[in-house]
Amino acid sequence: MKSIKELKKDLEKGLITSVELVEEAIKNHQNWLDKNAIASIHPKALEIAKTCDEERKKGNIKGSLHGIPIVIKDNILYQDGTITSCNSYAFHDFYPPYNASIIAMLENAGAILIGKANLSEFAYFMSDDKMPSGYGSMHGQVKHPFDEKIDPYGSSTGSAVAVKLGIVPGAIGTETNGLLMAPAYQTQIVSYKPTFGYVSKYGIIPISPTQDTAGPMAQTVYDCAMIMDAINQEDINDLDTHGLKRCSSFVKYIEAHKVKGNVGLLKLSNHAYSSEDEEVYQNAKQKLLNLGFNVKELVIEHPKLDNQSTLLIEFKYAMNQFLKGVKGYTPHQSLSDIIEFNKKHQERCLKYGQTILEASNQTDGDLKGNTYQKFRENLLKEASILENLMIEHDLISVAAPLWMGFAPIYGNPSVCIPEGIYHGLPKSMVFVGKKYHDHELLNLAHRYQMEQ
Repeated sequence: MKSIKELKKDLEKGLITSVELVEEAIKNHQNWLDKNAIASIHPKALEIAKTCDEERKKGNIKGSLHGIPIVIKDNILYQDGTITSCNSYAFHDFYPPYNASIIAMLENAGAILIGKANLSEFAYFMSDDKMPSGYGSMHGQVKHPFDEKIDPYGSSTGSAVAVKLGIVPGAIGTETNGLLMAPAYQTQIVSYKPTFGYVSKYGIIPISPTQDTAGPMAQTVYDCAMIMDAINQEDINDLDTHGLKRCSSFVKYIEAHKVKGNVGLLKLSNHAYSSEDEEVYQNAKQKLLNLGFNVKELVIEHPKLDNQSTLLIEFKYAMNQFLKGVKGYTPHQSLSDIIEFNKKHQERCLKYGQTILEASNQTDGDLKGNTYQKFRENLLKEASILENLMIEHDLISVAAPLWMGFAPIYGNPSVCIPEGIYHGLPKSMVFVGKKYHDHELLNLAHRYQMEQ
Protein backbone atom coordinates (compact mmCIF):
# COMPACT_ATOMS: atom_id res chain seq x y z
CA MET A 1 0.00 0.00 0.00
CA LYS A 2 1.18 3.53 -0.77
CA SER A 3 2.14 6.04 1.90
CA ILE A 4 -0.51 8.23 3.54
CA LYS A 5 0.88 11.28 1.73
CA GLU A 6 0.57 9.51 -1.64
CA LEU A 7 -2.92 8.16 -0.90
CA LYS A 8 -4.08 11.62 0.14
CA LYS A 9 -3.01 12.97 -3.27
CA ASP A 10 -4.69 10.07 -5.08
CA LEU A 11 -7.94 10.74 -3.21
CA GLU A 12 -7.77 14.44 -4.04
CA LYS A 13 -7.21 13.67 -7.73
CA GLY A 14 -10.05 11.13 -7.79
CA LEU A 15 -7.69 8.30 -8.72
CA ILE A 16 -9.05 6.15 -5.90
CA THR A 17 -11.91 6.17 -3.40
CA SER A 18 -11.94 5.56 0.33
CA VAL A 19 -14.23 2.58 -0.25
CA GLU A 20 -11.56 1.06 -2.50
CA LEU A 21 -8.88 1.74 0.12
CA VAL A 22 -10.88 0.06 2.86
CA GLU A 23 -11.72 -2.88 0.59
CA GLU A 24 -8.01 -3.25 -0.17
CA ALA A 25 -7.14 -3.10 3.52
CA ILE A 26 -9.69 -5.80 4.40
CA LYS A 27 -8.47 -7.93 1.49
CA ASN A 28 -4.86 -7.54 2.62
CA HIS A 29 -5.89 -8.46 6.15
CA GLN A 30 -7.52 -11.64 4.86
CA ASN A 31 -4.43 -12.48 2.81
CA TRP A 32 -2.22 -12.19 5.89
CA LEU A 33 -4.42 -13.85 8.52
CA ASP A 34 -1.55 -16.17 9.44
CA LYS A 35 0.46 -13.18 10.73
CA ASN A 36 -2.35 -12.36 13.19
CA ALA A 37 -1.75 -8.61 13.07
CA ILE A 38 -5.42 -7.60 13.39
CA ALA A 39 -7.69 -8.47 16.31
CA SER A 40 -10.94 -7.19 14.77
CA ILE A 41 -12.29 -5.25 11.81
CA HIS A 42 -14.75 -2.41 12.35
CA PRO A 43 -18.16 -3.84 11.29
CA LYS A 44 -19.09 -0.53 9.64
CA ALA A 45 -15.73 0.34 8.08
CA LEU A 46 -17.09 0.26 4.53
CA GLU A 47 -20.12 2.39 5.48
CA ILE A 48 -17.81 5.00 7.00
CA ALA A 49 -15.65 4.92 3.86
CA LYS A 50 -18.73 5.48 1.69
CA THR A 51 -19.66 8.50 3.82
CA CYS A 52 -16.11 9.84 3.46
CA ASP A 53 -16.37 9.57 -0.33
CA GLU A 54 -19.73 11.35 -0.34
CA GLU A 55 -18.34 14.13 1.85
CA ARG A 56 -15.35 14.53 -0.46
CA LYS A 57 -17.64 14.94 -3.49
CA LYS A 58 -19.41 17.77 -1.66
CA GLY A 59 -16.11 19.42 -0.76
CA ASN A 60 -16.54 18.63 2.91
CA ILE A 61 -13.04 17.53 3.88
CA LYS A 62 -12.71 16.94 7.62
CA GLY A 63 -8.93 17.01 7.75
CA SER A 64 -5.66 15.79 6.28
CA LEU A 65 -6.50 12.13 7.04
CA HIS A 66 -9.91 12.26 5.37
CA GLY A 67 -10.76 8.81 4.04
CA ILE A 68 -7.45 7.21 5.05
CA PRO A 69 -7.73 3.76 6.73
CA ILE A 70 -5.63 3.14 9.83
CA VAL A 71 -5.72 0.64 12.70
CA ILE A 72 -5.48 1.33 16.42
CA LYS A 73 -3.85 -0.85 19.03
CA ASP A 74 -6.32 -3.06 20.90
CA ASN A 75 -5.65 -1.40 24.25
CA ILE A 76 -7.29 1.84 23.04
CA LEU A 77 -10.98 2.02 23.93
CA TYR A 78 -13.18 2.30 20.85
CA GLN A 79 -16.92 1.73 20.64
CA ASP A 80 -16.98 0.18 17.18
CA GLY A 81 -19.11 -2.79 18.20
CA THR A 82 -16.15 -5.02 19.00
CA ILE A 83 -14.39 -5.76 22.27
CA THR A 84 -11.24 -3.96 23.43
CA SER A 85 -9.24 -6.84 24.86
CA CYS A 86 -5.59 -5.82 25.31
CA ASN A 87 -5.13 -9.35 23.87
CA SER A 88 -6.20 -10.75 27.26
CA TYR A 89 -8.92 -13.37 27.69
CA ALA A 90 -9.73 -11.59 30.95
CA PHE A 91 -11.31 -8.88 28.73
CA HIS A 92 -12.98 -11.27 26.29
CA ASP A 93 -16.38 -9.65 26.98
CA PHE A 94 -15.28 -6.05 27.50
CA TYR A 95 -17.22 -3.64 25.28
CA PRO A 96 -15.90 -0.21 26.29
CA PRO A 97 -18.38 2.32 27.73
CA TYR A 98 -16.61 5.27 26.09
CA ASN A 99 -14.02 6.11 23.46
CA ALA A 100 -10.44 7.05 24.21
CA SER A 101 -9.91 10.77 23.64
CA ILE A 102 -7.69 10.23 20.61
CA ILE A 103 -10.53 8.41 18.80
CA ALA A 104 -12.51 11.61 18.31
CA MET A 105 -9.34 13.46 17.31
CA LEU A 106 -8.57 10.91 14.59
CA GLU A 107 -12.16 10.82 13.37
CA ASN A 108 -12.32 14.62 13.31
CA ALA A 109 -9.26 14.53 11.03
CA GLY A 110 -11.22 12.18 8.74
CA ALA A 111 -9.36 8.94 9.47
CA ILE A 112 -11.24 5.66 9.04
CA LEU A 113 -10.41 3.45 12.02
CA ILE A 114 -10.91 0.14 10.28
CA GLY A 115 -9.90 -2.14 13.12
CA LYS A 116 -7.92 -2.98 16.22
CA ALA A 117 -4.40 -4.36 16.07
CA ASN A 118 -3.15 -7.22 18.20
CA LEU A 119 -0.50 -6.69 20.86
CA SER A 120 1.43 -8.40 23.58
CA GLU A 121 -0.98 -9.15 26.43
CA PHE A 122 -1.38 -6.19 28.79
CA ALA A 123 1.13 -4.36 26.58
CA TYR A 124 3.88 -6.81 27.51
CA PHE A 125 3.48 -6.21 31.22
CA MET A 126 2.16 -9.56 32.34
CA SER A 127 4.95 -12.09 32.80
CA ASP A 128 8.74 -12.24 32.75
CA ASP A 129 8.65 -16.04 32.40
CA LYS A 130 9.72 -16.28 28.73
CA MET A 131 6.48 -14.80 27.41
CA PRO A 132 6.99 -14.08 23.69
CA SER A 133 6.50 -10.60 22.25
CA GLY A 134 3.17 -10.31 20.46
CA TYR A 135 1.49 -13.11 22.39
CA GLY A 136 -1.81 -12.89 24.22
CA SER A 137 -4.39 -15.30 25.62
CA MET A 138 -7.26 -13.68 23.68
CA HIS A 139 -6.03 -13.69 20.08
CA GLY A 140 -2.77 -15.62 20.21
CA GLN A 141 0.62 -14.83 18.67
CA VAL A 142 1.46 -12.00 16.26
CA LYS A 143 4.15 -13.16 13.84
CA HIS A 144 7.00 -11.20 12.30
CA PRO A 145 6.02 -9.91 8.83
CA PHE A 146 8.88 -11.28 6.74
CA ASP A 147 10.92 -13.69 8.88
CA GLU A 148 9.13 -15.61 11.62
CA LYS A 149 12.46 -16.54 13.23
CA ILE A 150 12.80 -12.86 14.21
CA ASP A 151 11.23 -11.71 17.47
CA PRO A 152 8.72 -8.91 16.67
CA TYR A 153 9.56 -7.24 20.03
CA GLY A 154 7.65 -4.71 22.08
CA SER A 155 3.90 -4.74 22.47
CA SER A 156 2.68 -2.65 19.50
CA THR A 157 3.49 -5.67 17.38
CA GLY A 158 0.20 -5.95 15.48
CA SER A 159 0.26 -2.24 14.62
CA ALA A 160 3.81 -2.54 13.25
CA VAL A 161 3.16 -5.76 11.35
CA ALA A 162 -0.06 -4.34 9.80
CA VAL A 163 1.90 -1.38 8.42
CA LYS A 164 4.82 -3.46 7.17
CA LEU A 165 2.53 -5.93 5.38
CA GLY A 166 0.66 -3.06 3.70
CA ILE A 167 -2.65 -3.92 5.33
CA VAL A 168 -2.92 -0.23 6.24
CA PRO A 169 -0.68 2.78 5.52
CA GLY A 170 -0.60 3.86 9.15
CA ALA A 171 -1.40 2.74 12.68
CA ILE A 172 -1.56 3.89 16.26
CA GLY A 173 0.55 2.08 18.82
CA THR A 174 1.37 2.88 22.44
CA GLU A 175 4.60 3.06 24.36
CA THR A 176 5.53 2.78 27.99
CA ASN A 177 9.13 1.68 27.58
CA GLY A 178 10.12 0.76 24.03
CA LEU A 179 6.73 -0.54 22.93
CA LEU A 180 6.70 1.66 19.81
CA MET A 181 10.42 1.77 19.06
CA ALA A 182 11.16 -1.95 19.46
CA PRO A 183 8.55 -3.40 17.06
CA ALA A 184 9.24 -0.63 14.53
CA TYR A 185 12.95 -1.49 14.74
CA GLN A 186 12.32 -5.20 14.18
CA THR A 187 9.72 -4.87 11.41
CA GLN A 188 11.56 -2.06 9.58
CA ILE A 189 8.97 0.68 9.69
CA VAL A 190 8.99 4.22 11.10
CA SER A 191 7.54 5.03 14.49
CA TYR A 192 7.47 8.20 16.54
CA LYS A 193 7.05 8.42 20.30
CA PRO A 194 6.06 11.99 21.17
CA THR A 195 7.09 14.01 24.19
CA PHE A 196 5.10 12.73 27.16
CA GLY A 197 1.88 14.75 27.44
CA TYR A 198 1.55 15.67 23.77
CA VAL A 199 -0.98 12.84 23.29
CA SER A 200 -3.83 12.07 25.66
CA LYS A 201 -3.67 8.71 27.42
CA TYR A 202 -7.31 8.89 28.55
CA GLY A 203 -9.14 5.73 27.55
CA ILE A 204 -6.02 3.64 26.99
CA ILE A 205 -5.68 0.52 29.16
CA PRO A 206 -2.76 1.64 31.31
CA ILE A 207 0.61 0.58 32.59
CA SER A 208 2.16 3.83 33.78
CA PRO A 209 0.59 7.27 34.33
CA THR A 210 4.07 8.82 34.02
CA GLN A 211 5.20 7.13 30.79
CA ASP A 212 2.21 5.86 28.75
CA THR A 213 1.63 7.55 25.42
CA ALA A 214 0.11 6.70 22.07
CA GLY A 215 2.09 7.35 18.91
CA PRO A 216 1.98 6.86 15.13
CA MET A 217 3.52 4.05 13.09
CA ALA A 218 3.85 4.33 9.30
CA GLN A 219 6.16 3.94 6.34
CA THR A 220 7.62 7.44 6.57
CA VAL A 221 8.38 10.17 9.09
CA TYR A 222 6.14 12.49 7.06
CA ASP A 223 3.20 10.10 7.47
CA CYS A 224 3.83 9.90 11.21
CA ALA A 225 3.79 13.70 11.34
CA MET A 226 0.43 13.71 9.52
CA ILE A 227 -1.08 11.35 12.08
CA MET A 228 0.51 13.25 14.94
CA ASP A 229 -1.01 16.53 13.78
CA ALA A 230 -4.42 14.97 14.44
CA ILE A 231 -3.71 13.81 18.00
CA ASN A 232 -1.34 16.50 19.29
CA GLN A 233 -3.99 18.20 21.43
CA GLU A 234 -4.82 19.15 24.97
CA ASP A 235 -7.50 16.98 26.55
CA ILE A 236 -9.77 17.95 29.40
CA ASN A 237 -9.59 14.33 30.62
CA ASP A 238 -5.79 14.25 30.86
CA LEU A 239 -4.12 17.01 32.85
CA ASP A 240 -0.67 15.90 31.64
CA THR A 241 -1.59 17.32 28.22
CA HIS A 242 -2.19 20.84 29.56
CA GLY A 243 0.10 23.87 29.35
CA LEU A 244 2.80 22.35 27.15
CA LYS A 245 4.79 24.12 24.46
CA ARG A 246 3.51 22.61 21.19
CA CYS A 247 4.09 22.95 17.47
CA SER A 248 0.81 23.82 15.73
CA SER A 249 1.59 21.53 12.78
CA PHE A 250 4.50 19.13 12.44
CA VAL A 251 3.79 18.69 8.72
CA LYS A 252 3.99 22.43 8.07
CA TYR A 253 7.20 22.65 10.08
CA ILE A 254 8.75 19.81 8.06
CA GLU A 255 7.76 21.50 4.81
CA ALA A 256 8.86 25.02 5.78
CA HIS A 257 12.13 24.43 7.62
CA LYS A 258 15.49 22.70 7.40
CA VAL A 259 16.93 22.45 10.88
CA LYS A 260 20.69 22.92 11.14
CA GLY A 261 23.15 22.27 13.90
CA ASN A 262 24.67 19.46 15.90
CA VAL A 263 23.64 15.82 16.08
CA GLY A 264 25.18 13.45 18.61
CA LEU A 265 26.02 9.89 17.63
CA LEU A 266 26.02 7.85 20.80
CA LYS A 267 27.97 4.79 21.84
CA LEU A 268 27.61 2.98 25.14
CA SER A 269 30.90 1.94 26.70
CA ASN A 270 29.28 -1.04 28.42
CA HIS A 271 27.44 -2.37 25.35
CA ALA A 272 28.92 -4.86 22.88
CA TYR A 273 28.52 -3.59 19.31
CA SER A 274 28.41 -6.05 16.42
CA SER A 275 30.04 -5.39 13.07
CA GLU A 276 26.53 -4.76 11.71
CA ASP A 277 25.90 -2.13 14.39
CA GLU A 278 29.19 -0.44 13.50
CA GLU A 279 28.28 -0.41 9.82
CA VAL A 280 24.89 1.19 10.53
CA TYR A 281 26.59 3.71 12.82
CA GLN A 282 29.13 4.73 10.16
CA ASN A 283 26.48 4.93 7.44
CA ALA A 284 24.35 7.16 9.67
CA LYS A 285 27.34 9.40 10.34
CA GLN A 286 27.95 9.85 6.62
CA LYS A 287 24.30 10.61 5.88
CA LEU A 288 24.19 13.27 8.59
CA LEU A 289 27.38 14.84 7.25
CA ASN A 290 25.93 14.78 3.72
CA LEU A 291 22.90 16.68 5.05
CA GLY A 292 25.16 19.36 6.50
CA PHE A 293 24.85 18.50 10.18
CA ASN A 294 27.78 18.72 12.55
CA VAL A 295 28.27 15.26 14.05
CA LYS A 296 29.51 14.92 17.59
CA GLU A 297 30.50 11.40 18.61
CA LEU A 298 29.78 10.75 22.27
CA VAL A 299 30.53 7.82 24.56
CA ILE A 300 28.68 7.25 27.82
CA GLU A 301 28.19 4.40 30.23
CA HIS A 302 24.63 3.08 30.31
CA PRO A 303 23.41 3.24 33.92
CA LYS A 304 21.42 0.31 35.28
CA LEU A 305 17.93 1.79 35.05
CA ASP A 306 15.58 0.14 37.56
CA ASN A 307 12.33 0.96 35.81
CA GLN A 308 10.55 -2.16 37.03
CA SER A 309 10.34 -0.97 40.65
CA THR A 310 8.35 2.13 39.67
CA LEU A 311 6.25 0.42 36.99
CA LEU A 312 5.05 -2.31 39.34
CA ILE A 313 3.65 0.28 41.74
CA GLU A 314 2.25 2.45 38.95
CA PHE A 315 0.56 -0.45 37.19
CA LYS A 316 -1.41 -1.54 40.25
CA TYR A 317 -2.52 2.04 40.87
CA ALA A 318 -3.38 2.76 37.22
CA MET A 319 -5.17 -0.54 36.53
CA ASN A 320 -7.31 -0.25 39.65
CA GLN A 321 -8.24 3.33 38.70
CA PHE A 322 -9.05 2.26 35.15
CA LEU A 323 -11.29 -0.58 36.33
CA LYS A 324 -13.21 1.82 38.58
CA GLY A 325 -13.90 3.95 35.52
CA VAL A 326 -15.38 1.04 33.55
CA LYS A 327 -17.27 -0.56 36.43
CA GLY A 328 -20.23 -2.59 35.21
CA TYR A 329 -18.69 -3.22 31.78
CA THR A 330 -16.28 -5.87 33.06
CA PRO A 331 -16.65 -8.12 36.11
CA HIS A 332 -13.16 -7.15 37.22
CA GLN A 333 -12.98 -4.37 39.78
CA SER A 334 -9.29 -4.66 40.66
CA LEU A 335 -6.00 -6.14 39.52
CA SER A 336 -6.62 -8.93 42.05
CA ASP A 337 -9.77 -9.89 40.15
CA ILE A 338 -7.84 -10.21 36.88
CA ILE A 339 -5.21 -12.38 38.55
CA GLU A 340 -7.89 -14.66 40.02
CA PHE A 341 -9.71 -14.88 36.68
CA ASN A 342 -6.48 -15.97 35.00
CA LYS A 343 -5.98 -18.67 37.66
CA LYS A 344 -9.52 -20.00 37.06
CA HIS A 345 -8.73 -20.20 33.31
CA GLN A 346 -5.09 -21.11 33.66
CA GLU A 347 -4.93 -23.48 30.69
CA ARG A 348 -5.71 -20.60 28.37
CA CYS A 349 -4.53 -17.59 30.37
CA LEU A 350 -1.38 -18.73 32.10
CA LYS A 351 0.63 -20.44 29.40
CA TYR A 352 3.52 -18.15 30.38
CA GLY A 353 2.36 -17.24 33.87
CA GLN A 354 1.56 -13.81 35.29
CA THR A 355 4.59 -13.05 37.44
CA ILE A 356 4.52 -9.32 36.67
CA LEU A 357 0.82 -8.97 37.49
CA GLU A 358 1.36 -10.76 40.77
CA ALA A 359 4.46 -8.74 41.67
CA SER A 360 2.58 -5.53 40.93
CA ASN A 361 -0.35 -6.60 43.08
CA GLN A 362 2.00 -7.21 46.00
CA THR A 363 3.03 -3.53 46.03
CA ASP A 364 1.02 -0.91 47.88
CA GLY A 365 0.11 0.84 44.62
CA ASP A 366 0.67 4.17 46.36
CA LEU A 367 2.14 6.88 44.11
CA LYS A 368 2.37 9.28 47.04
CA GLY A 369 4.25 6.86 49.29
CA ASN A 370 7.89 7.30 50.24
CA THR A 371 8.93 4.04 48.58
CA TYR A 372 7.58 5.05 45.18
CA GLN A 373 8.75 8.65 45.43
CA LYS A 374 12.31 7.55 46.16
CA PHE A 375 12.31 5.03 43.29
CA ARG A 376 10.95 7.64 40.89
CA GLU A 377 13.36 10.37 41.96
CA ASN A 378 16.40 8.12 41.44
CA LEU A 379 15.04 6.84 38.13
CA LEU A 380 14.47 10.33 36.70
CA LYS A 381 17.96 11.39 37.72
CA GLU A 382 19.48 8.48 35.79
CA ALA A 383 17.10 8.78 32.79
CA SER A 384 17.82 12.51 32.33
CA ILE A 385 21.24 11.69 30.88
CA LEU A 386 20.23 12.17 27.22
CA GLU A 387 18.38 15.43 27.88
CA ASN A 388 21.41 16.74 29.75
CA LEU A 389 23.77 15.64 26.96
CA MET A 390 21.70 17.46 24.35
CA ILE A 391 21.64 20.63 26.42
CA GLU A 392 25.35 20.44 27.27
CA HIS A 393 26.48 19.87 23.67
CA ASP A 394 23.75 21.97 22.00
CA LEU A 395 22.36 19.00 20.08
CA ILE A 396 19.18 18.71 18.04
CA SER A 397 19.21 14.97 18.72
CA VAL A 398 21.26 12.03 19.90
CA ALA A 399 21.08 8.87 17.83
CA ALA A 400 22.20 5.26 18.09
CA PRO A 401 21.64 1.96 16.27
CA LEU A 402 19.64 0.66 19.23
CA TRP A 403 16.80 1.77 21.47
CA MET A 404 17.31 2.63 25.12
CA GLY A 405 15.11 3.22 28.13
CA PHE A 406 16.07 6.85 28.72
CA ALA A 407 13.54 8.53 26.41
CA PRO A 408 10.29 6.91 27.57
CA ILE A 409 11.22 7.27 31.24
CA TYR A 410 12.21 10.94 31.05
CA GLY A 411 9.52 11.81 28.48
CA ASN A 412 11.77 12.61 25.51
CA PRO A 413 10.49 12.19 21.95
CA SER A 414 12.10 9.52 19.78
CA VAL A 415 11.91 8.30 16.18
CA CYS A 416 12.86 4.92 14.72
CA ILE A 417 14.19 4.89 11.14
CA PRO A 418 14.70 1.51 9.40
CA GLU A 419 18.19 0.88 8.00
CA GLY A 420 17.68 -2.50 6.34
CA ILE A 421 18.59 -6.13 6.89
CA TYR A 422 22.19 -6.92 7.75
CA HIS A 423 23.08 -10.61 7.55
CA GLY A 424 19.49 -11.54 8.35
CA LEU A 425 19.13 -9.05 11.20
CA PRO A 426 16.92 -5.94 11.03
CA LYS A 427 18.79 -2.75 11.91
CA SER A 428 17.45 0.73 12.57
CA MET A 429 18.60 4.08 13.90
CA VAL A 430 16.77 5.60 16.85
CA PHE A 431 16.86 9.41 17.17
CA VAL A 432 15.99 11.04 20.49
CA GLY A 433 15.15 14.73 20.84
CA LYS A 434 14.81 17.24 23.63
CA LYS A 435 11.45 17.41 25.38
CA TYR A 436 9.01 19.76 23.62
CA HIS A 437 11.30 19.95 20.56
CA ASP A 438 9.49 17.24 18.60
CA HIS A 439 9.18 19.54 15.58
CA GLU A 440 12.97 19.74 15.24
CA LEU A 441 13.38 16.00 15.79
CA LEU A 442 10.78 15.13 13.13
CA ASN A 443 12.32 17.63 10.71
CA LEU A 444 15.74 16.03 11.17
CA ALA A 445 14.37 12.48 10.96
CA HIS A 446 12.38 13.29 7.80
CA ARG A 447 15.44 14.69 6.04
CA TYR A 448 17.54 11.76 7.24
CA GLN A 449 15.03 9.23 5.88
CA MET A 450 14.81 11.02 2.54
CA GLU A 451 18.63 10.85 2.22
CA GLN A 452 18.50 7.03 2.12
